[in-house]
Amino acid sequence: MKKYRLIIVCLLILLVLLLFNLYRNRSSTIETFNMDSTSKEEMTDELVIALFIEDITKEITGVYSEYYSGEIAVYNYEVNIVDIGKIEPGSISVIFGVTPQVGAHNPLGYDELAYRVDSSGNKELVGYEHLKTYEVPEKFQKYIIKPLE
Repeated sequence: MKKYRLIIVCLLILLVLLLFNLYRNRSSTIETFNMDSTSKEEMTDELVIALFIEDITKEITGVYSEYYSGEIAVYNYEVNIVDIGKIEPGSISVIFGVTPQVGAHNPLGYDELAYRVDSSGNKELVGYEHLKTYEVPEKFQKYIIKPLE
């Protein structure tokens, strides 16, 4: 009898440790750069996306939280640079195309975010446009607050 209690206690401790580890790592996603990137342009695009991913994620989750209450993910590999160029002396414009996801890579929509960057590296969101809405899989529809416009 004592042997079974010890086994049960050990299993419970293991379960608690696993749950704690899952909860702790839930919000921190380990992202990597694309290992297939070979050209300087591809690597530069990845670097720019990496420098903006926090800002992009904040904006996307802020907008989508009005429509969807579940967890929304923005992955580096679901962000691309649509356009980049100088808009005035000392400023660069960067437009990102973003496909936010729910669950295991189910797209919610497609949005474009335009940023203005000055020569000091200050970033300012100057445009946000929701261009496409995807159908949410049935198992995630319970999180819909209202339809995306």
